[in-house]
Amino acid sequence: MIRKFFGLFIVAVISVGIAQGQDNKPIGYFLKDSVKIGETVSYSLSYKDRKNRKLIFPDSLFDFAPFELLGKDYFDTQSDSINSIDSAVYRLATFEIDTVQRLSLPVFLDTGSDSLELFSDIDSIILDQVVTIMPDSVSMAETSAYQPISLEFNYPYWLVGLTIAGFLTLVILVLWGKELKKRIKLYRLSKQLAKFKEEFDLEIEQLNADTSKLKIESVLKFWKGYMEKLERIPYTKLTTKELVEIQENGSLEETLKSIDKNIYSPIEVTALQNDFEFLKDYSEDRYNHVTEGIKNA
Repeated sequence: MIRKFFGLFIVAVISVGIAQGQDNKPIGYFLKDSVKIGETVSYSLSYKDRKNRKLIFPDSLFDFAPFELLGKDYFDTQSDSINSIDSAVYRLATFEIDTVQRLSLPVFLDTGSDSLELFSDIDSIILDQVVTIMPDSVSMAETSAYQPISLEFNYPYWLVGLTIAGFLTLVILVLWGKELKKRIKLYRLSKQLAKFKEEFDLEIEQLNADTSKLKIESVLKFWKGYMEKLERIPYTKLTTKELVEIQENGSLEETLKSIDKNIYSPIEVTALQNDFEFLKDYSEDRYNHVTEGIKNA
């Protein structure tokens, strides 16, 4: 009996030790129980961790499906002598029609050589259906008062007009459809480049105040995200060596190696401004290459 009790005690001690060694889950939940299609709903995400450990919350590059990100608010870190609490509120909207919709968001812990992804428990929200089911029968009120009615619709004229409009649309698509598609695609790429340059300049400016390795890695990931959309190449999943082999650009190779050195080496950060300015110029050069290919297609 004593031996059995001692064995259970050892198992309990080991279990507690394992539990203490694991990282806590983030806490994520919606701030209300139901939402309508297209309506803004707030989602709170917080994480309590040991003081001074670096972590990243999801940003605009993260996939919030089935929701779309409208905006986010970050709050100052609250710390005591041991722990810190970081929190953010995301403003989301859904255009899906599922009755119950669920979401779980992660935080990314910087472990030095890698990052650890920790997800919150799944929280759900009910879609508030605006259109309800009609009853099988309704009570009709009788009235003998005169009610004006609209004139009879001229269907033959309507069909002729629709046929002519369809024919003209077909002619336009045959003659200019390819050119219209090019113009639309070039317009979208132009808007994406302008937005990227504006946001990337802000990211570079923030590096003057925060040159932490986590911030450098975040700015590099932002650049890769834009390049991935532009060239349809999985930049975010490729290493520097793999990217260089694809692009075959010596200046790009030197720049990416310099940034990697600032991220992974213990030496002091150097040349960041020039490195990221080069990446911005390189993005614009690749944009010109892609758009030129579309124009000549």
